[in-house]
Amino acid sequence: MFTFVDFLAVLIAGSLAAAMALHFARHPRKAALAKSPEETPGEADRVRLRFEGQDCTRASAAALEALELDRASEVSWPHVRAAFGPRFQTVPTTLEEIYESRRSDDEAVEHVRASYPEDQASLEIRSRNDSCDIQIVEKTPLSTADRHRAFLHRAELGNTLSTIGKISHPIWTTTRDGEMIWSNRAYKRLEEDCRASDEHGSEAGPLFSFKIGNTLKGSETRVSITLGNAEKAVHWYDITSVEIDEDRIFHTAINVDNLISAETAQRNFVQTLAKTFAQLSTGLAIFARDRRLVLFNPALLDLTGLPAHFLSAQPTLQSFFDRLRDNRIMPEPKDYSSWRRQIADLVVKSADGRYQETWHLPNGLTYRIVGRPHPDGAIAILIEDISVEMSLTQRFRGQIELSNSVLDNMQDAVIAFDNGGAVLLWNKAFRNLVGLAEDASPTAHTATSILRLWQARVEIGVLRKLLSRQPSGKAEATGVFALKDGRSLRYSVRSHDGAANLVTLYTSELPDSSRGNEAAGLESTG
Repeated sequence: MFTFVDFLAVLIAGSLAAAMALHFARHPRKAALAKSPEETPGEADRVRLRFEGQDCTRASAAALEALELDRASEVSWPHVRAAFGPRFQTVPTTLEEIYESRRSDDEAVEHVRASYPEDQASLEIRSRNDSCDIQIVEKTPLSTADRHRAFLHRAELGNTLSTIGKISHPIWTTTRDGEMIWSNRAYKRLEEDCRASDEHGSEAGPLFSFKIGNTLKGSETRVSITLGNAEKAVHWYDITSVEIDEDRIFHTAINVDNLISAETAQRNFVQTLAKTFAQLSTGLAIFARDRRLVLFNPALLDLTGLPAHFLSAQPTLQSFFDRLRDNRIMPEPKDYSSWRRQIADLVVKSADGRYQETWHLPNGLTYRIVGRPHPDGAIAILIEDISVEMSLTQRFRGQIELSNSVLDNMQDAVIAFDNGGAVLLWNKAFRNLVGLAEDASPTAHTATSILRLWQARVEIGVLRKLLSRQPSGKAEATGVFALKDGRSLRYSVRSHDGAANLVTLYTSELPDSSRGNEAAGLESTG
């Protein structure tokens, strides 16, 4: 894939190639590049360099302009390769390559051809022992069109270099040995800040320390630099390198401080979650989008008995539940195919938070299994031991059933109302007294509906007052109903915690022949 770094590399390479064409349209340089006294007017316009050993001892004004340097003493062979390499095919990598093959008193001459067929120039290298002279030889004079194109290239090069210089990312070019060839404005500014923050003001060493061979393998290399005098601030950069040619490497540094901060915050958050999960009594298992286990807590080990090495190996969700089934940590399915369908149903329902089951295990324990959706398509499985809760629920349900049984075996009729007049409970004797069906539910009735059952047959003025009475601070209120045959039915009303009234009709005091449905025989005494 063609990346931003590749684009910049092509841009730089093209710019360097275009720079070599500019010597066709040179203009007089500043005073610092004035013609040497030893140069004739014609020689000053020719690109000529002389090296003795590794040092450049002479450079024409045109050569310095092509190299973008001011003095011959600043010229090094990497500068020559960077400037002339894009135009000529096989510029020697080092001066040693020139000297080793020509160590004799006889002068050797080599002409390096241009890379482009339409370019008739050549790079002439004359060497003898440990010295060499280099010049560009033009076979044909420049035409007016050539000069016009050269000036256009100069304008394009200026725009290109201006654009690259304004890029906020540090960009630079080096040799394979790390020797600096070129850098943009962002690199220079960062280098100045880094040097200024150095307590000793040292300028030794590169700005970024990394192995070029590693970055050329296609992977980014993350490095850090330190800025600031009082409080040292560490800044992180991802370095990417692209090979322009055999001895020129193009580098780009992208600041990733925000990414590092985000990764640190995420790591701290995960650590906090891990500590929190470690304290939970509920077993937690999170399966990623590919349904492999990516996170679990210690409680899961205790509840399932699964070995830590098995969970750490990131088993699939199916393998996880297969292992639970093998260890009898879940109910045994009737057949394996139905078990597979059950697991598939678990995944579907967990994805939208609808999965919940209760497992009654052979060892007497009861587990609640809940599936919940997790970000990025993952699901979380929660396993909770609810054995104590189930035991308390069963005990409470048993107590309620016992209480209802006791109420139903009472001969006195009992009914309870809340503050709003809703019926909370009644017993069998009251149901028979009123004439309600055996399967009638107390919650379906109110004090008003109970009175309506008697209204057509008896005067219920006192009874209405009795059933609509709000709880009071009195412990108990009592009274008597007179029956049509002259007998009396005693009642009592007791407030329960100020939230309900418990009414008792003492039907057990009536003769056996008078018990049962006495609704028609009730009469108010006023």
